[in-house]
Amino acid sequence: GNNLRIEITINNPAEFKVLKNDDESGSKKWKPMGKSIANLYRYSKVSESVTKRFIEALPTVDTDNVTLKEIKEISKAKEVNGRRYSGFNLLSENDLELFKEISDAGYLIRGFNNKQLRKKLYEDSRNQKNISKMTRTLAKLRKHGIIKKAARKNNYCLTAKGRRITTSIQMYTG
Repeated sequence: GNNLRIEITINNPAEFKVLKNDDESGSKKWKPMGKSIANLYRYSKVSESVTKRFIEALPTVDTDNVTLKEIKEISKAKEVNGRRYSGFNLLSENDLELFKEISDAGYLIRGFNNKQLRKKLYEDSRNQKNISKMTRTLAKLRKHGIIKKAARKNNYCLTAKGRRITTSIQMYTG
């Protein structure tokens, strides 16, 4: 059989955070990770989470797994805690472009945020209307279970359901 071996190398550990004692207050704070053997446990956790996301994102999409029920589910409005979130129009160029952008492999490790998506999807990414619109879109994606918020960050990443749906939509729309 075929085997796959995935290796992770962290060249710039300062991009990741580690919980350390603060010299001044004595309490623990999240600080940039350094290239030290003392951070080996954190290297392991970061590498494991990146490897899991990478394996989930491998293009082994079984189209039988993405049922018409899942596609219809994200196309319908959803009510959560008394608040209504509209569905996605899969015939709309804007929604298709959104799904294409959030499934970009460049977001696998660090995820994406409001600002990054606005820069890719809107011409005027600093316009307050576009900022608010993207905030509502991210909330809608979360409530439909397509994305989830990364812990302690303002970044989002695709869920397993989101990966299945976005990959299937791209397969059928070319």
